[in-house]
Amino acid sequence: MPLNKKPDPAAAPAPEEKSKHGIWDIPLVRIIVAVFCAIITWFVVTMYFDQEGNVTVMVDEISYTYQASTYTSLGLDLVETPQTGNISVRVEGSTTVIGNITGSDIMVYPRYSAVRGAGEVTLDLAARFVSFDYDNFNIDLTVENPTNITVVFDEVSEKVLPVTADTSQIEIADGFSLNRVSPVPAEVTLTGPTSELEQVASVAAVVPAQSRLNDSVTLEAPLEMRDANGDVITPEYTTMDAETADVALTVLQVRELPLAVDFIGLPTGFDVSSLHYTLDRETLRVAGPARIIGDLTELSVASLDLGQSFAFGRDYQLRVELPEGIVSQDGVTTVTLTFDTSDMDTTTLNVSNIRVINIPSDVDVEVMTNRVSDVVLYGPADELANLSADSVLAQVDCQSISVTAGQQTLPVSIQIPSSGHIFAVGNYSVQCQVTTR
Repeated sequence: MPLNKKPDPAAAPAPEEKSKHGIWDIPLVRIIVAVFCAIITWFVVTMYFDQEGNVTVMVDEISYTYQASTYTSLGLDLVETPQTGNISVRVEGSTTVIGNITGSDIMVYPRYSAVRGAGEVTLDLAARFVSFDYDNFNIDLTVENPTNITVVFDEVSEKVLPVTADTSQIEIADGFSLNRVSPVPAEVTLTGPTSELEQVASVAAVVPAQSRLNDSVTLEAPLEMRDANGDVITPEYTTMDAETADVALTVLQVRELPLAVDFIGLPTGFDVSSLHYTLDRETLRVAGPARIIGDLTELSVASLDLGQSFAFGRDYQLRVELPEGIVSQDGVTTVTLTFDTSDMDTTTLNVSNIRVINIPSDVDVEVMTNRVSDVVLYGPADELANLSADSVLAQVDCQSISVTAGQQTLPVSIQIPSSGHIFAVGNYSVQCQVTTR
């Protein structure tokens, strides 16, 4: 057996091999290469597959409001435009982009640069995208059919017209009347082409139908333009500064009431029924709010001061004094008063019977005048024949006058205590001495 035996090389362990790493194992390198490949791919597709092309798109209508300030700044407005639809527009650009464009993406409009004034003018048509979505794709838009249109311009002006209320659909209850109609606003301003404004003769507020109104009411009414014949017109470009009006309808109750005269300037206790007079009309038809007119039993005419204005053979024009809120339905504002003086007479007396009443407690009043001369009296002839001066009283009433210290002239009223049918006409006074206590 050999003592120095060599070990078997095959049996020895093999040494470890050193690990190797390539450039593709770096993530950043792989990302850069991927992006580069994508760019090359896009470039190839664009150069060889996404070529330029064109399509035709149909647009439904023309927009006349785009850049309208070009003609409105000249005081013009469109008064006639053609009814044009299905406008064809050629769209040129990348075929991958233009294939998605529809008519709703495009606006067709007139070029107003050729407008100089009122009249007929032919305008070229142009197109643009409604939004900015396609602005960066170098797409060209060309209007192919029609390429232009003919429109008419006119001057724009204003016209102010009063608002009239149309109440033809209103029905008023029996015993009532429509007294007043008040629309608000009372007038409107129309703005539009001169040629259209000339056709508008009036503006009416058409009050909606109401049945058997018996009280005042305010209703909203639409406004409409009408021509000289009263027919409704609707101008295409003319506008109003209001579309509706609030119409106040004043509905009043109607009654026929007797007329009465209020006589003043008569002696205390005078019997007015002894005056025989007539009015040229005995009653008057009036209208007013039901709550007011329902309580009236008669209507008074202007007061007549017999002590100042009575005379034989004279007629009197008296104004009808209606209570507030009451109006005449007959258009009557005055009536004529006539006296029957066939049984009356007149006389003149000197009155020495003078009396002072209602003297203030802090003064004394002494009458300096002995008599009141030439007092004119009217009354029944038989009573005047038996009347003496002693039956007549000249009376100073301190309650109705201002009394001051010293001598002053004070008015007197003529009283006839013995008769309720005689009265004096005229102004009378006495001189008095007033002293303070």
